[in-house]
Amino acid sequence: MNSDAFAQGNTANQAIGQAQSATQLGICVSGTGTLISCNNLNAQTQTNTGNNALAQQGGGGSGGNIANQAIGQAQSSSQNALCVSGTGTFVSCNNLNAQTQTNTGNNALAQQGGSGSGGGKGKGGNTANQGIGQSQTSNQNSAVVSGGDTTGSGNNVNKQSQTNTGNNAAAQQGGSGSGGGKGKGGNTANQGIGQSQTSNQNAQCVSGGNTANSCNNISTQNQDNSGSNALSQQGGSGGGKGKGGNTANQGIGQSQTSNQNTQCVSGGNVANSCNNLSTQNQQNTGNNAAAQSGGGKGGNTANQGIGQSQTSNQNAQCVAGGSLSNSCSNTSIQNQQNTGNNAAAQSGGGKGGNTANQGIGQSQTSNQNTQCVSGKDAIVSCDNESFQNQVNSGSNVLGQQ
Repeated sequence: MNSDAFAQGNTANQAIGQAQSATQLGICVSGTGTLISCNNLNAQTQTNTGNNALAQQGGGGSGGNIANQAIGQAQSSSQNALCVSGTGTFVSCNNLNAQTQTNTGNNALAQQGGSGSGGGKGKGGNTANQGIGQSQTSNQNSAVVSGGDTTGSGNNVNKQSQTNTGNNAAAQQGGSGSGGGKGKGGNTANQGIGQSQTSNQNAQCVSGGNTANSCNNISTQNQDNSGSNALSQQGGSGGGKGKGGNTANQGIGQSQTSNQNTQCVSGGNVANSCNNLSTQNQQNTGNNAAAQSGGGKGGNTANQGIGQSQTSNQNAQCVAGGSLSNSCSNTSIQNQQNTGNNAAAQSGGGKGGNTANQGIGQSQTSNQNTQCVSGKDAIVSCDNESFQNQVNSGSNVLGQQ
């Protein structure tokens, strides 16, 4: 009975999830003018301070423990606005979206088991899968058709903010055999922290008269992570015939994508319209830290990566029968800052040796296209400006024995 009780380990699945979705559609058709109508406003806020905490003991004979822990936040917004006016359109068909996510919750895990002592035959180590994820998506489309003037209409404004201070922390002991034991299985840990933001904005204005302060796209994306992946693994070793080492996969990733398209066609002048502005900021101070001991014959394996990625695509087109002023310009600002480290200490691997793969990567892409056709003057219009900044003070630190 006792042997059967310790033959298999424990299994735990723990999750904290928050999800928000908003769909907005505004359509205005007026024989005369459209005033302060068909605007979409959406605000989404998620805050989590809850933790996933788990302690597992067992599997002393053959089977280790399995733990799956996740904290997830997801927000989605789709906004569509259409205005058709016989005369003018004033402060109408604008889309405004604000999404905020804050997580301070942790995934904390302690596993003991999968080991055999004295002549035991511990076969199975422990397995831990821990993830913290934040995802935001915004889709905005606006179209304005006016027989007269278009003023303060058809603008898309998006603001996305993500803050994570939660950690993935795991301590694993097991998969080893002492005395004359035959420990075969080490421990496996997969830990990830991910932040993802996507913004798609499309604006189109067709005016029989003038177009002013209309069909502009503004997107602001901010990501801040100070959460760490911390891991301690002991096992896969034996004074006897320990064969299996430990495996650790740890990753911190931040991703931002912004797509902006705008078009203005006016019989008169175009002023302060059809401009694209994208601001993307990423800051990571989280670390990947792993300590591995054991791996009698098999050795230990650690894969650790920190990645930051930003993409901005901007397209603007203006056709005016009159003058163009401060219109159809693209501005992209991309900032990346990483102070997080990849740190690993490996001891063991009698015959197999240890393997460590560590990488820190920063990537920025900006594509800008603009076109202006004016019957008169073009003043401060159709400009492309891109600012890209990358700062990394993070290190890859490794100690192998």
